[in-house]
Amino acid sequence: MTGKTINITWRDENYGPVSGAVAFRAAIEPYPSEAASKKIQRAYKEAGFELNFNRQAWIAEENADEAPEKLVEGLTALGYEVYSRGAIPSSISEEQAPEAETPGSSPKL
Repeated sequence: MTGKTINITWRDENYGPVSGAVAFRAAIEPYPSEAASKKIQRAYKEAGFELNFNRQAWIAEENADEAPEKLVEGLTALGYEVYSRGAIPSSISEEQAPEAETPGSSPKL
């Protein structure tokens, strides 16, 4: 156990002009330093996610089938334990990102 966790709440943001996408919001504990925050955001982007300011969510509209798995792999490589809840994509197995047991109250990124 690393003590560093990211609780991902997967969302269905497929409405309006967005379709065929996968999206999430994340809560991170402990609150990351500026350098760690940049590494986390880089992992989000490398997995294919972009921050949608209107929806306050990270959304991958391209390669939506592969993006969740790449995201979990990238965050795990940074030393985080990744937990999922919400509209969990079928491409993520329970071993890759087990469901979070309790709602996270940590800062969102």
